[in-house]
Amino acid sequence: MKRITTDLKVANMKKRFLWLVVLAVAFLAACSPPPKLRDESFLKDTSILTGEPCSAPCWRNITPGETSWNGALTIVEDSLDFANIEQPSIPDSSARLVDFNAKDGSRCCRVYSQDGRTVTSVLTLLAPDMIFGDIIEKYGEPAYFTVETVTDDQALVSALFTDVPLITYVFSAGLVEGEIAPSSEIVGAIYLTKEDMDSVIVGSQLYEWRGYGKLSELADGEFDVTPFPEANLEEDIEAIIEEAGS
Repeated sequence: MKRITTDLKVANMKKRFLWLVVLAVAFLAACSPPPKLRDESFLKDTSILTGEPCSAPCWRNITPGETSWNGALTIVEDSLDFANIEQPSIPDSSARLVDFNAKDGSRCCRVYSQDGRTVTSVLTLLAPDMIFGDIIEKYGEPAYFTVETVTDDQALVSALFTDVPLITYVFSAGLVEGEIAPSSEIVGAIYLTKEDMDSVIVGSQLYEWRGYGKLSELADGEFDVTPFPEANLEEDIEAIIEEAGS
């Protein structure tokens, strides 16, 4: 699979990156064969629940909107948990990003800075060591969710905790047979700024949180939030997916 984002056009990097992290499954789905979302080789990290060494939206002492890019890069490079640390170039942009693997595992994580000075967001793909019920017990119910189907037996639910701000990826066994339950496994998380969470909300197709239940029933019908028509976000998403899969 070719590296994602190394050759992306960056005319509007911030908007496109927000969609990249919210719909990361679209890029995973572009891989061949289709990805395994419940993957023990992803990062083993339960800090969303433990609050160690810091609580969301802080991750590994990196807080979007506060931590400097150089400070975050030092934390990543000094960690014994990470390997294959790379900084893909973003031509004609001040934006910076660093991608890395879980040690002895798969590519799992990305730290991103829109302006090259301060961290904007952190994306982690996680081994399935946490369950959704524990996340809700700690943070309360999410405000919104959206669903992306990867394969017939794999769907990814993005649950938006807008007050934190935090997005968790929840595994479901497909759109038809799957459900959202307290025992549903967490397979990823995105830490971001309040400003960017607001941008995600106004630029995404989202359902209001409906509680636990069958995914086909919860995600049936009209979206409660839809993008502004002038944003042309559907065209942007199609273009990014095409580039990622090429």
